[in-house]
Amino acid sequence: MTDELRWQKSSYSGDDSSCVYLAKSPGWQKSTYSDEASSCVYLAPSPTGTIHLRESDDPDVILTTTPARLGRLISRIKANGLTPTPDRADP
Repeated sequence: MTDELRWQKSSYSGDDSSCVYLAKSPGWQKSTYSDEASSCVYLAPSPTGTIHLRESDDPDVILTTTPARLGRLISRIKANGLTPTPDRADP
């Protein structure tokens, strides 16, 4: 995953040479493991080296992690190394 930035000219900048540009991360990318018709997981790198994750059913909830931690999680999932937790009802 790359931290390459995309530059966008501010809408408040005029047409002359004194313009303000803002850096944007590459944006959200759908995981290749997400199906077309199901809930999808999206990832976005940040300029600081962290990775943001969100799920399509609740896009306002964003988790942030490091590439190393995400790699360990994916490795454990692939190896069936996670113990499922039963759903708990709210008291």
